[in-house]
Amino acid sequence: MGRLVLFLLLLSACRGQELPPPFHLLEGGDPRALRDLALRGEGYPSLLAGAALLEREGLPLPERAEYAWRYALFLEEVGAHEPGWEARPFWRKAALLLEEAQDPRAFSAWTRLLPEGEAVSALLRLGSGESLYEALFRGRAYQALLEVLPQGARPDLRAQALYRLGRYREALPHYQAWASEDPRGFLGLGWALFQLGRLEEAEAAFLRYPTPESRYALGRIRERQGRPEEAVALYGESTPEGLWRATALLERGGKVEEALALYLKLAQRQSPYQDDAALRAHVLAGRLGLAEAKAQALALLKGGLGLLVGKAKPPPPPPPEAPPSPEASLFQALLEAGRGEWARGVVRHALWVRPWDWPALVPLLYQGGAYREGIRASWPSALAYPRAYRAWVEGYAAREGLEPDLLFALLHVESRFDPLAVSPTGAKGLGQFIGSTWRDVARMLGEAPGDPFDPETSIRYTARYLRWLVDRCRTALPEEGAVACAVTAYNGGIGYTLRGLQKEGDLWAFLRFQERDEPREYLAQVLEAYAAYRQLP
Repeated sequence: MGRLVLFLLLLSACRGQELPPPFHLLEGGDPRALRDLALRGEGYPSLLAGAALLEREGLPLPERAEYAWRYALFLEEVGAHEPGWEARPFWRKAALLLEEAQDPRAFSAWTRLLPEGEAVSALLRLGSGESLYEALFRGRAYQALLEVLPQGARPDLRAQALYRLGRYREALPHYQAWASEDPRGFLGLGWALFQLGRLEEAEAAFLRYPTPESRYALGRIRERQGRPEEAVALYGESTPEGLWRATALLERGGKVEEALALYLKLAQRQSPYQDDAALRAHVLAGRLGLAEAKAQALALLKGGLGLLVGKAKPPPPPPPEAPPSPEASLFQALLEAGRGEWARGVVRHALWVRPWDWPALVPLLYQGGAYREGIRASWPSALAYPRAYRAWVEGYAAREGLEPDLLFALLHVESRFDPLAVSPTGAKGLGQFIGSTWRDVARMLGEAPGDPFDPETSIRYTARYLRWLVDRCRTALPEEGAVACAVTAYNGGIGYTLRGLQKEGDLWAFLRFQERDEPREYLAQVLEAYAAYRQLP
């Protein structure tokens, strides 16, 4: 046992000697060397050295506070998706040190931790007046804001805080006070009244603020009152969401040609509904035999949804040519020394200070496994579509009889190829499975559930589940619609999708009139990525 320990110590020492300067100083951990690096060094190693000294109470407090501030700011702005790179723990250290050092930046540091109770208490100690009120509101500390706001001060903030807490009745007088100073208050007043079912009063409020947003709100009132024609007239001069609702009312009322005209209008405006509207216009124009309108709709259909009607999408633009990154050799040396986290940190820091160098830096991020960050930095160029985990994706796609490009596209949208991704709803891994679905796929495979954070296992489960969804969809749709059905079901659930298809009667009607927006947008995103992968080597 003693020889084994000695061998491991010698191995560690050898590996430490292999580290390029100044990273060998970080490995050694000598406080004097670290301080010299933190004070006189530069780049990522200097930040790391400062972070390593935060607990050294023998150092001057303002110096430690400065180290904490710089490192927390770096982590926040880099936004790395990797354990140990979370900014909040370091903002807490920075906030405590800065406050103890009586540094005014303590207020800003604590705002990063809202709406936590500790942060609220700190801001109440450190701040006052407008800066405090605005910080609490932006940080969603609504109850604390209500308690600290003086009576009659900032009715706009008080009204919105009460609304977001669901206290609509209490919000009314404050919206009225806000509206007496600023007509925007009438929009909030109208929505609070709408939530309370007081539609006539809500209408009167919305009429006092003549904007597309208020016309949309008035359309909602007319729709709730069972007056669809008036709702359509209001929606037609409102927001993109209003136009989308108007087309549904027109179609449901049998006024298909009027709906087509609005779909074409919506397809020409930048909004989340743009391509959905163009697709629906193409379908309706074809059914009505309107060749010119059909051609116009096809020309307006620019995203991945065009694949559903056979429209090829041009490939994403190539990245600009760039010389090799000056960090490349250091990155490789750190990888070879077994310090992948530091290697990725070098590239992240370079991208932070030189964002224009992304064409040279993103391939290094991909080599280090940081796909999510590389995709974000290189979007929307061709470099934003890496073939991550290629052998596994292509192998398991072939096993399940799927197109590899489709599987790449789905993983790209689900997790950006981050094997440790966890969604707000608890979905995990590359394929973003919730626990019950993960267990269902394990049963399909005849095995105990594997580790959802293991990339190979997640790719294998994703391929099996997508194959199962395609097979289920083929029982309800022709072959050409099965992929769209399966992708929608991957997000919305197979029960939701098949019920919607049965209710609406065909794929096109389901895609337009399904109950939820998220599965529709998800399908468009996956098809967009699918179109890109089909065009790229």
